[in-house]
Formats: sequence, C-alpha cells, structure tokens
Amino acid sequence: MIKVTCLVENSVQLSSKLWGEHGISMLIETSEGVVLFDTGQSGDVLLHNLEVLNIDASKIDKVVLSHGHYDHTGGLKKLFEKISERPVYGHPAMFSERFSETPNGKLKIVSTPLKFMKEPFWQLTSEPVEILPNIFTTGEVPKFEPLENQGDERLKVYAENSQNLIKDPIKDDMSLVLKTTQGLVVLFGCCHAGVINTLNLVQKQFPDEEIYAVMGGTHLAKADEERLLATERVLKSVPMIGLSHCTGPKVTARFLSRYPEQAFVFQAGTQLAF
Repeated sequence: MIKVTCLVENSVQLSSKLWGEHGISMLIETSEGVVLFDTGQSGDVLLHNLEVLNIDASKIDKVVLSHGHYDHTGGLKKLFEKISERPVYGHPAMFSERFSETPNGKLKIVSTPLKFMKEPFWQLTSEPVEILPNIFTTGEVPKFEPLENQGDERLKVYAENSQNLIKDPIKDDMSLVLKTTQGLVVLFGCCHAGVINTLNLVQKQFPDEEIYAVMGGTHLAKADEERLLATERVLKSVPMIGLSHCTGPKVTARFLSRYPEQAFVFQAGTQLAF
C-alpha cells in the first residue's frame, strides 16, 4: 500500500486545525520508506500540519523538489533544522535566479531560497530516478504539445551569460510517479511543463501501466479554452483527478462540475491510500 497525504496547499479541509499557504507539499508513505514531495513556502505551515496530522517528521527518508520556486522549496530549511538533512532530489536547473513580472512591470523574486545545504545531500539530474521502490521522478519533461509550449509570460529568468531577462522555460519542472496496485498515480508540483506533456512522458516511461490518478498543481489558472479542452480530453479517462494550488478556483470548479465522479480538491489534510 502507498499512502499519500497533502500536507500543504492553498486551502485546507473544512473544520480542521490545519494551516494553508500558497504552495504545496505531499507525503508519500510506503513499507519501503517515506518521501516528501515539495515543502510549501514557509516551513511553519509544513511543521504545523505534520503535528496536527500526528505524522512524525523524523521518519522522512528523502525529499523530492518538483522545481526551483520558493512556494515549493521554501519549507525545507525549517524542516531540516528539525530533523537534520536528508537526500534531496531535483533538477540541476532548479537554482536559477527567477522573477515574476507584476502588472505594473516590477519584478518579484520567486527563486528557491535554498543556499544552505551541503553538497553531498543533493541528488541533481535531469534523468528519471527511482527514489524508492515504486516511486519515480519523471525527470525533465520534453515539451512537444504546442498548446502547452507557450510558457508563462510573467515568469522570467536571465538568458545564459547575459543580464537580459527572457521567459523562463522552467526546464527543471518534473513530477512524481507512484506504481500502485490500482495503476499509476502521478503527483504534480506545479506542472509548468504541462499536464499533456507530462502524462505523455509518463505513458512512454510506463507503457504497460494505466494512469489511475493525477493529483497536484496543474498550472491551468490562466489557460485559454483550447488548452483547457485539450487537457480535459487527456484527463477525462483518469478515474481520480485531484486539483490543487496553481490550478485556480475557476478551473477547479469547472472540473468539479464537469467530472463530479472523478474530480476533487486535493487540499491540505487529504489522505488517500492506493
């Protein structure tokens, strides 16, 4: 059995003592070990919610970071101050200096704040990695779907060997894949690479497996109608669609109304066993 718990998300379950913040973090528990996928942004929310859910943080064996934005990596420092450092898996591009351009043209820093860890703890590669038995990273996601290859115009990064800002390709975005008895469970951090691109890659990596569930941020909040319809065509055959974080309330409501038997809000406090 594999158990997945949403520890941090923009929203929390009703009537709970959990805290929410803009970000996401998920815990994956198996008989082989415990993996934390992303950490939220502050660390305070992550540690508080672990305590409320009676989860022993010291049992975390490994950490996977979906990409190098503050709202997915910022909680790591306080977590490691509490439990000591663990191996951390990510993409080599995750330390890029990153910005989000506001409507008035100002730049907000959105880079990962991780500058404190010692080199031996980092496991950085663009290739897929088996983190624990039946838990895999996708590695870097090729962007072949035209509808998803526009990127986010607000997100900027310096061009190589230059001080010129360009649209951030977010090459480091990757997801986590769990092999369960019910099928594949795909966990998205933000899915900047696109839901279609990501699931196409997963199906190539696991050609004999069906996708049973997808959960996490989908970065569809500002997607146009054509992209939303294309994403629906890919997801409508997936039995469980858990929507979080950067999906946005309007798109989440759209899936909840159109696919009421499959779609749900994957928010802090959600616990599922596969």
